[in-house]
Amino acid sequence: MEKSEYIEPITQQQQAEVIEATSRCIALAADIYEREFSSVPVDFDLRGKCAGMYQVRRKQRRIRYNPWLFAKYYQDSLSDTVTHEVGHYIVDCLYGSRRVKPHGPEWKSIMLDLGGIPRATGDYDLTGIPMRQYQRFDYLCGCRAHQLTIMRHRKIQRGRASYLCQFCHGSLKPA
Repeated sequence: MEKSEYIEPITQQQQAEVIEATSRCIALAADIYEREFSSVPVDFDLRGKCAGMYQVRRKQRRIRYNPWLFAKYYQDSLSDTVTHEVGHYIVDCLYGSRRVKPHGPEWKSIMLDLGGIPRATGDYDLTGIPMRQYQRFDYLCGCRAHQLTIMRHRKIQRGRASYLCQFCHGSLKPA
């Protein structure tokens, strides 16, 4: 796909609306759970097929949104994706992110409290969305062929990781 065929990311005005929607959702959680939640930085630097991501690195929290998916599905993203990511943030604040599953019962309950649909992933048509193209490598197990990304391939080559088939639980070997 040529660069000119890509969708334009959301505008600065729309980014401000998304940040405001994120703040309103956090304020709603504060009312529901009767406690204060700090505001969280919002960035629009996510690419690929993910619409949003709640991220914690060294106690630094932030929410990342995909400006291209927001542009293509603005209204859905404004309600669903914002609520989804704020839900992860609230789970982290209430329970700690290491103690619970990412889309476990705590997150599902918070999603319902916030008026969202507790759905783990979106189903988006990605036509026009810029995607990174990673080189893939063929691997085999006892039951089928697999395509691993270059990052996983390198981990295997360096002896830092091994991977198992989800179906037969056999070790993946280069084809």
